[in-house]
Amino acid sequence: MASRTPSTRNLFIAGAVAGALLLGGGVYFATMKPAESRVMPAMAKTPASASASASASASASASASASASATAAPRAAVNVAPSHPVEVQHLRNKEQAAAALMALPELQAWSAIVEKNSGGKSHGALIEYDPAPRKLNGKNYWQFSFVENSSDAAQRWESFLVSSSDEEILVEDASTDEVISLARWRREKHPAKRTSIDG
Repeated sequence: MASRTPSTRNLFIAGAVAGALLLGGGVYFATMKPAESRVMPAMAKTPASASASASASASASASASASASATAAPRAAVNVAPSHPVEVQHLRNKEQAAAALMALPELQAWSAIVEKNSGGKSHGALIEYDPAPRKLNGKNYWQFSFVENSSDAAQRWESFLVSSSDEEILVEDASTDEVISLARWRREKHPAKRTSIDG
């Protein structure tokens, strides 16, 4: 008889924990359905795997705290969903646009060439040739020129348009007054081979 009592008690506690977890899972799926359209598929799987690991590690003595954490975790996941459209998160300011432009391998190489050819008297730099963003095809672009900057003058090598809403960088082709893509600029103008202001 003494051996049957602990076994029955363990079964009762295990059943209570399983019921609490099922109830928590039901609450999770009921509250998560509307938010699924705003959450990436990889993120939607994370709370489910977390509740599965919580059920596997739940012990008999912690049945109350296990059920509380199982129902609290899904509510936290719902609050994490973004409330703004994705485009808003990718806006970049003027400083971020300039940093993205200077990170281009061509501009890094040009800066090194300017420094080397001048013996350290000139430096590659970006200047804003118009502080107002330029609107093109419904998007705003920051306007920069890469220049050879010395103590007495700044000589322009190339002008660029850097999108404020995504990763796009365009090049203003001075010979044709055309705005071209970075890929086309690389393919047609071969900027990596350029060693001076004249090309």
